[in-house]
Amino acid sequence: MILDEAFKLFFEKGYYGLGLQELLKRCDIPKGSFYYYFPDGKNQLLYEVIERTYTYMESYIVNHLLIEDNAADSFVKMVDHHIATIEGRKYTASLMLTRLSIESLHLNSEAHQICKNVYERWQNVYYEKLMQYGYSESVARQKAQALFALIHGSLISSFVKQSNEDLILIREEVRNILS
Repeated sequence: MILDEAFKLFFEKGYYGLGLQELLKRCDIPKGSFYYYFPDGKNQLLYEVIERTYTYMESYIVNHLLIEDNAADSFVKMVDHHIATIEGRKYTASLMLTRLSIESLHLNSEAHQICKNVYERWQNVYYEKLMQYGYSESVARQKAQALFALIHGSLISSFVKQSNEDLILIREEVRNILS
């Protein structure tokens, strides 16, 4: 429950905007209970939310999105998923991780390293899937980076604009990259 509410607050307000009192109130727990589960406080909460969120997101990507018979259809499916997310104005793991990763540059070196590792693991998921689809190592690495930048950048742009137009525009580019 604490991690779920912290995810929402981190998404809405970022690290600096998350007030411990607001989290305690949302969870209806005393401060002592929070420190029982998170003895290192808000930083530990941040690290656990990041890891939990990334693990969930990676599992969803691998088991629900990148499952089509070919790479182009799989990555277009991912774009379509993001389009639906923007249309539904839902919380999204990738956007929350992005927000916290940017903030981590100003928090501490441990937070920054955790976020950097998450981004490397995330990009590696794309690479590994492309390898499974039969691309060579060098081509898979190059295309994985291009897809990550294109899809993730368009998701951020679409979220900021509150319009799925940028995501719609990249659907064919995803196919072009993978042809």
